[in-house]
Formats: sequence, structure tokens, C-alpha cells
Amino acid sequence: MRNAKAILLTLLLFNSLALTGSIGMNTQDDTSEGLEPEDIWSDEYVYQVHPWGGNDRIQFKTYHDYFTMRDRMMQLAEQNSDIMSFHEGLNGGTNARGMEMTADSYKGHFYKHPSPWMKITGGGEELQGVDGGECNDFIGDCGNYPDIPDIQLVGNHHAREWMSYEVPMFFLETLAYYYGTAGIDNDGDGEVDEDTWGDSDGDGQLDDDGDCLSLAANFQDSNGDGQPCGPGDLGVDEDFSEQDITDLVNTREIYLIPMLNVDGNRYDREVFCGEDAWNCDSPGWRKNLRDNTATGFTPIPDTDEEVDPSCDGVDLNRNYQFEWGAPLGATGPIFPGFCYASGPNNDVYNGPVDDTDNDGDGQINEDHVDGKDDDADGLTDEDWWGGNSEPETRFIQDLTEMNDDDGDGSPDYKATLTWHSYSELVLYPWGHCTNCETTDHEQLIYHGNKMAEMTNYENMQSSDLYPTTGDYCDWHYGLYESYCYTIEIGTAFHQQPEDVNHIAVRNLGIPFYMVRIADDPRERANIGIEEVEQNQWIVSADDLVIPDLGPIPITMCIDPNFPFTNDDNYTHVMWRTVKPTRQQSDFGPKEWVTEDWRMTGFQETSENCTLENNETGDLIIANVPVPDDFSGKLHYKSMLGTRSGTFPFSYPAPGTYEEISIAYRAPYGNTFMALLLFFVVATAVWGGLGVALKIMMDSGKDEPQLGKKEAQG
Repeated sequence: MRNAKAILLTLLLFNSLALTGSIGMNTQDDTSEGLEPEDIWSDEYVYQVHPWGGNDRIQFKTYHDYFTMRDRMMQLAEQNSDIMSFHEGLNGGTNARGMEMTADSYKGHFYKHPSPWMKITGGGEELQGVDGGECNDFIGDCGNYPDIPDIQLVGNHHAREWMSYEVPMFFLETLAYYYGTAGIDNDGDGEVDEDTWGDSDGDGQLDDDGDCLSLAANFQDSNGDGQPCGPGDLGVDEDFSEQDITDLVNTREIYLIPMLNVDGNRYDREVFCGEDAWNCDSPGWRKNLRDNTATGFTPIPDTDEEVDPSCDGVDLNRNYQFEWGAPLGATGPIFPGFCYASGPNNDVYNGPVDDTDNDGDGQINEDHVDGKDDDADGLTDEDWWGGNSEPETRFIQDLTEMNDDDGDGSPDYKATLTWHSYSELVLYPWGHCTNCETTDHEQLIYHGNKMAEMTNYENMQSSDLYPTTGDYCDWHYGLYESYCYTIEIGTAFHQQPEDVNHIAVRNLGIPFYMVRIADDPRERANIGIEEVEQNQWIVSADDLVIPDLGPIPITMCIDPNFPFTNDDNYTHVMWRTVKPTRQQSDFGPKEWVTEDWRMTGFQETSENCTLENNETGDLIIANVPVPDDFSGKLHYKSMLGTRSGTFPFSYPAPGTYEEISIAYRAPYGNTFMALLLFFVVATAVWGGLGVALKIMMDSGKDEPQLGKKEAQG
């Protein structure tokens, strides 16, 4: 019997080695020849079937129109009512400039639609969501919190730029589906959260897990842009952290306006170019539908006429008030109400001159919007020359200026983003002047480079492309110091429908990046420029030493230049314990998301440590109170905040955590009691066994013995 067991074990060993060798040979052969997409990923990922289901529009295989987009926004708000609320335009009232506004003030000139938008927030640590916090009667939303950063994301200033609302819709679908989940294997390769947006490990490759690079060369450029394993290709930035999405929603207020120019978009789609606009003889309709045609010899618009394509409309991205009057990259009016130019030049008509005495001093247009006191009356920008004349730009104006949750007299948006097409560019202020720089020039370049890295777009100052006056980003940055970026998407005004999905995928990381930096983009840039953040580390699970008794020490190495706060609410270790059972053999990150995280603050020590750049750092420690009698898994990660309120900086990486197994550590008592317990158990076990054997033997003796004949039958 012993020999038979030995032979069986030997056969099993040889079989195992043969199988391992076979897998190794196949892997080497496949790697040298290159794999096919189906060899690595699920069919759903290979063929870009998004997990939220739906028709071709919802799957981004063709375009939304205004009506289907609006319906989908309302549906998502209903399905995610804890974090999303749907709105159209604003309620109105007395705005920040003392002007009386109504809901009609924000409806388009021609089709009379207000711009649809979403308010998205989890509502901070208490997760009160969009129905908690304060309500803003003018804007019409609730879910306003003074300690939560806000961000404004706007698509489709220009009617013909259809991709500029598809990308924000793709962002919305992604956020809605993945919020509240964790650890999803997005590409079906058996790994979780292994390839998030950008070059997360600093090796110069966007393909962090190397799966795209393992494909045969003819599969590596799946989006056809000429760059193998670049942004938007299969296997690049495809397995992001769902926990990170949840954390961002819970710590931000997001104002998403996918389609600002509803009037213009409807006209471009229904009249000017048509549903198949990619076959249009014209580049498409750009402006809104303001009636600029003069009747007879008076500059009074004829409100009864149809759209005059040779003259009507205002370029919304030339209609914001900052430096509106300088006609760089815009067509200015000679007289209010007149549109004097026809042809392509009219595409950048910036709107009528304002003829109102805005400050009531008997003068008109003496202090245009440039951040300066032009008339030396002690007031700034109080009597503007023009701009914000359109219902769409007034909507942005009041959504911005009436959003002051903390009551400091300034809008809450420290970061803003607007999508345009086309040119594959990331643009930052200034746009209104050439050979000029903002005071945040280096910081704006830093964030622009990060987003250019994710998309393989070019990062440049807006005026280096061409100068513009009265644009969205100059207005937001010039008046409110909001870090504002214009993303020029794709390669055409009307991309082919088959391009919609891969361009949306390529640009997905950008809005999430902007949402992250919305707390304090200036400080985040300064920390990034000094490479402070990337040099810090939290102790890994491999290096963590678990003591025999007591709390488990989680250490971090902090750069002396990192301005972290001692406030435990913002600088702490997040941890949780999970204890899978035999019935939970597949218990993993997706299930662990239901486990509550707990928080333990850091304490400073007098010890030093070595940063990732081999410089000297400061060691901080959090003593996590895991019970001695616990056995199972410990998850931990750190959240750091700065003294100025930037939060969170996450380690080991946003949305991820360290995991370690913990054995039972509690003592069983002193030696005497342990020996006593041993003898009690031994006596019970062996004594019981002896009694059982005696009973069995005695039972055998009492049985009658059969005679030989009786036994034979």
C-alpha cells in the first residue's frame, strides 16, 4: 500500500510539471508571436460592449440628439437619485449683479430650450447626497456643502461639435454605473484595477499592465490613430479603480452640462447639415440662433422670421465678458443688433454691444471686464461693454456667480473644463493675448501635461493656437482664478459614428482628473512640480511587521516639503478587517465594498525614512487597533490632506489599498493554565477512547460462540 501511494504521488508530480512546462512554452510562444485580443480579454471588452447595456446611442456607437440625451440624463438621475439630480436652466431671481432673472431668461432664442444639466455629489463623509446639505433656490439644486469642492464641466458651446457632448455623456454613464462598486475586472483578464488612467507607475508607458503590448503588432493600434498601445487603444487605461470613482463623487460637487448650445445643435442636426452631418458640404452650424437680421433701416430684429444662416447667431465662446471688447479672433458689432459680416467670419460674431448703464452713474461702458478699475471709481468691471448677452452664456454666468456655498463672496469653482472639437489639443489661458502668461503659467502647464499624457494630445496656451476674446476659460480664470482647460477632441467637427466610442474612451480620464484637482489645483500643481507626492510611500503589505500583541503600526514616509495637516479628519489611515468563510471562497473586492472602513489618525515620530528619490523623509505612524484575537485579512490605505484643505492624496494609489493576512495573535493564558488545559483535554480524549475500546471488547466477549457445524450451516 505504501508503495502504491508513492507511485501515485510521483505520477501526479510529473503530470504537474508537464502541465506547467506546457503553459510556460505556450506563453513564451504566444508572447513571441503576439496574442490576439480574444486571448487576453472578454468578448464584451474586445467588442466594446459597455456593461450598462442599452441601444446604440447609449453604447456610443452613434450620436445622441438633444431629446435622447435629455431623456437618458433624466433616466440616470432617477436610477441614481442618491447622487444625481437633473435640471434645466435655472429658477432665477435676483442674481449676483442685481439683475432680475426668470426661468425664461435661460431659454434659447429659437427653440426655447434651456440647457439640461446634472448635479452630482455623494455629500461628504455623512453621504447626504444631492438631497442633503443646503438648497439654492436661484439655481434650483440641493446638495450644497461649504466644505466640498465644486467643479463645472461644459460641452457643446459650438453646435457642430457633436463629440463635445458625447464625451461628457460617456463620463456620466461611467460614473453612474461604477459608483458604489469596487474591484471590477473591466477587461475580463482576471486582474482588478491594474491599469488606471495615465502613467500611474511612472515608467513612461500608459499600458501599466502590459496587456496591449503583449498583442501581435497588427492588434496594438485598435483605434487607428497610428500610435500602437496609445490612448484609446484596447488594453490602455482600461481597468481603472471603481473605488476611486466613488471616492471622487463623495468628496466633490460636480456640475455637468453636456450640451450648452441646444438651439444651435438642433439647427445643425435638423436643418443646416442633417442627421448625417459627417457628409455635409459645410463644416456645420457653429453659433446659437440669436436673430441678428435688421428690418428695413432700423437695428430691430424681426422676431417672426426663420433663421437667416448668412447672419444670425452668436459664437457663445466669444460672448463671455472678460476682455470681450478686443476683436481678436472674433467679429465685433458696429451697431447693436446689426450683423454686418457674412461667410466664415461671421462664425465668430461675439454679440451685441451692451447699452445699459450697469452701475447707474450716468455713463455707459466705462469699465469693461478685465479685472481692473478702468474708471478709477473704486469698483472693478462694473460697467461692461458687452458679453454674456445670450441665454446660454447668462446661464453659465449665473450658475457660476450664484454658487457660493461657503459664503465668501466668490464662486466655488476652482476648476472648470470645457469640451470642443477638433484638433486633439489641451488648451489653457490666456486666449485673449499673445506673448503673455498668467501668474499660474507653470501650474497650468503641469496639469495640462497630465491630461495630454492621457490622450496623446498636445498641451499649449490657447492663444498659441489662435487668439480669442470673450472665451469661457479666460472669463473663468480671469475673474475667479478657476483653473480652466479647453479640450479639443478628435479630428473633425462631425466625426463618423464609428469613431464616437473610441474617442470617448480615449478622453474618459480627463474629467476624472479634473474632478480630482478641483479642491486646490494650484497647490496640487506645486506639489507635483516639486515631485513631492510621488516620492512618498506607505508601508507595503510585504514589509509590514505585525507585532505579537497590540495595535498594528502602519507607517508612512512623508516629504518634509509636503504641507500635511495633523487634523485626523484629513490625514489618517483607512482600514477594515474582512474574514472570509468557506462559503465565501470567491469573497473579493467586489464583495468587500460592503465592509465599512474605519479611520485611525497619524502621529509624528522623531524618526527619519528614505523617500523614493533616496532623499530623507519624516516617518509618521498610525497604530491600527486590530484585535489580538482577529484572524483574516486587513486592508489599509492612507489619506493625506494639506493645511490649506487639499484632500485627498491617496496611497498606495487612488482607489487601491494594501492587503495582508493576519493570524490569531491572542495568548492562551500562562504556562500552568496551558498545561492544566492540556491534561484536561488529554484525559477527556484518551480516557473517553479507552472507555469506548473497553466497551467494544466486553461486548465481543458476551457474544455466544458458534459450533463448527452451526457455522457451516
